[in-house]
Amino acid sequence: MPLDYSHADGTKIKLAVSRIPHTSSSDDYQGVVAVNLTSPGSTGLAHPSFSKYLPDSVRTVYDWVGFDPRGVGSSQPALTCDRTFMGYSRPSYLTTTPEQQQVWLSRVQAYTAACARTNSPLLDHVTTTDTAQDLDSLRKALGQGQINYYGYWYGAYLGEVYSTMYPGRVRRMIFDSSIDPSQAWYRFNLNQNPATDQNFSAFSAWAASHDDVYHLGTTEAAVKQHYDAALAKLTQEPVGPIGPTVLTDVVLLDYHTMNWVAVAKAFSAYVNQGDIGPMKSLLDENYPPNEDNLAAMSLAVECTDASVPKDWETWRNDTQASYEKAPFSSWADTWFVAGCQSWSTPAHKPAVIDGSHAPASLMVLDSTLEPLTTYEGSLAVRKLFPNAVLVHSGATPAGSEADSSCSPGAAIVSYLLDGTLPPRAAGDTADLKCPANPLPDPAGASGPSR
Repeated sequence: MPLDYSHADGTKIKLAVSRIPHTSSSDDYQGVVAVNLTSPGSTGLAHPSFSKYLPDSVRTVYDWVGFDPRGVGSSQPALTCDRTFMGYSRPSYLTTTPEQQQVWLSRVQAYTAACARTNSPLLDHVTTTDTAQDLDSLRKALGQGQINYYGYWYGAYLGEVYSTMYPGRVRRMIFDSSIDPSQAWYRFNLNQNPATDQNFSAFSAWAASHDDVYHLGTTEAAVKQHYDAALAKLTQEPVGPIGPTVLTDVVLLDYHTMNWVAVAKAFSAYVNQGDIGPMKSLLDENYPPNEDNLAAMSLAVECTDASVPKDWETWRNDTQASYEKAPFSSWADTWFVAGCQSWSTPAHKPAVIDGSHAPASLMVLDSTLEPLTTYEGSLAVRKLFPNAVLVHSGATPAGSEADSSCSPGAAIVSYLLDGTLPPRAAGDTADLKCPANPLPDPAGASGPSR
């Protein structure tokens, strides 16, 4: 791929790509589904395996393609700034005093300085617009006049940008847990916090309902009290490599119900036996130690996609206001992205999303337990794409009756199989309201939520 598409004959970079090929006859073949199911800066090579959850009638008629976006994972070059930054020994995210905040500010400023010292040619060429251009180059390399696409969270935003830039190159497209483009990225990160706290409450209530398994208390409040006590204890005296940030990182994995069993087991082992092993294993599985590429590229994308306030007072006041309503995650989320305040490369103008020329049909998915994005984000995207249909799983803010006969999974299958979508409803609402997915069985991890 060109490093800089405005100088397409200049420096080239390499994109790592994976593919599960179709096994149907050529007559039944429906083309390529490009898949991106993760956050900015995350690898996507394993994402085609998502297709295993679909029936053979859909799975076998497509090529399923994943890729590591530019700068990420196995793509070349990949950005790394400081491999010690996301290590075990980090101060608590909860920083309510100026002195505590200064400790973290110094950390993130040192990190962004390390990124600047790399002098990587990627630093000014890793916006979502750049990645959308890469996706179109990938389409060409695969010999496809049009592609199909499934994007979750950041992948959904990438799809929004791609379909705006190349509306004629899209056949079918699914935005799962969309991002309101007007919120990317400073306001989006703040808006995550109430939903993240909502999921912490739901997880705590679920763990309490299985106190016979996890022994964390019989009420939501009791489970939360165990977390607060553990956080205070590990802040005062870490246990081996496990300090307060490791605890928070592990419990934050409750953002998805399919992680609840693993999180509850690890948290219970520490609370009841003082065993840090399961927490360490869970953290290492999701955030390998000394692996800096995710942190580096997450900041590189978000810091250059759009501008952020440059004065710390605005960040502090906004975070404190969020903390008063959503105490679990607000300061953690701020420290994940605070590096944008001192990022060396100037921000670009945000991508302008215009769905008026997008393909004839689009599917938008969302669910009640979805803190990585917000339901309001999916409603905003539905407005921007006149041909989009929103399928919502779980209770709606208006308390509307759900259609007990539907499921998001069935809607996905129908759409990918023959392009069928539910009719678009009038007003600012979901077009199909399905019941919430069942919560996990504590005996073992559940399957995908949809």
